[in-house]
Amino acid sequence: MVLTDYFIKKETKALIIKSPEREHCYRSMAAIRTALFICDAKDWNEARSCIDKLKALKKTVNTAIFAPTEKDVPTWYSNYVLLRADKDVTLWGFPEKYLQKQFNSIPADVIMDFTGEKSAAMYYLMLQHPSTFKVGIKQSPTSCYDLSIVPLDETYTLTYMFDQITGYLQTITSN
Repeated sequence: MVLTDYFIKKETKALIIKSPEREHCYRSMAAIRTALFICDAKDWNEARSCIDKLKALKKTVNTAIFAPTEKDVPTWYSNYVLLRADKDVTLWGFPEKYLQKQFNSIPADVIMDFTGEKSAAMYYLMLQHPSTFKVGIKQSPTSCYDLSIVPLDETYTLTYMFDQITGYLQTITSN
């Protein structure tokens, strides 16, 4: 149970302010070898098809899933890092230290974040991850991605946004 999200929001703002200072490396889809795909448990059925598309492109895909409670956890897939809001988050809203360490050790040429700021703990993990290329859905003016897609309305699907992002990644030329 989170007592207050004030402290994690304060730390998230500090990470966003520092974001221009971190190393950035824009990569084309051809240059990406490993991807970290972040999604909500409720979107897991859609996410699986997106992950399969990345694997078809011969990418190594690691997955991180945000689930509010144990009943929301996908049971049909065991190869992911799981952040459960009812278990893995401190009273102040931060992910537990062991989870931060596990998450930050995942190799990723690109992070594809489809949870965004809706999950403060997962967004915090994404911001502090050492990956140099982060992409996602821009949900507010303070979103902090190297490449972001702005949805036209609230009815967008994860698959549609994924296809848009991968389309742009295929057109990026890297040096």
